[in-house]
Amino acid sequence: MSSYVLIVDDDKDMAQTLADMVSLFDWDTQIVHGPRSALQAIYRRPPALILLDLNMPGVDGMEVCRYIKRDPIAQGTSVVFVTAEDDPGIMQKAREAGAMDYLVKPVDIDQLEGILNKVRESL
Repeated sequence: MSSYVLIVDDDKDMAQTLADMVSLFDWDTQIVHGPRSALQAIYRRPPALILLDLNMPGVDGMEVCRYIKRDPIAQGTSVVFVTAEDDPGIMQKAREAGAMDYLVKPVDIDQLEGILNKVRESL
């Protein structure tokens, strides 16, 4: 498994902001803007972590996460949802879908650092 972070967000500005934040902690990043390109990136080079937007047009992040967790190539990849929805019910569904954590926008950099450290320790 590669030690980079795949950022999946249809909002290009948000994706770049996340990439800038992740880069502060010496991680390489790749940005994609939709579910299809996320799956293509995962198959080319599985990431250590996927920061996945929950609400995207078409297939939502929940379904993408479920698919990743069923796929033998990607199922070991950590997934963290990034969303503006601060709802305990949705957080529970995210964990049931296989996400390791859940970040609420605007992303708290200390919380992001904790997640990145946890992923790095597991590599």
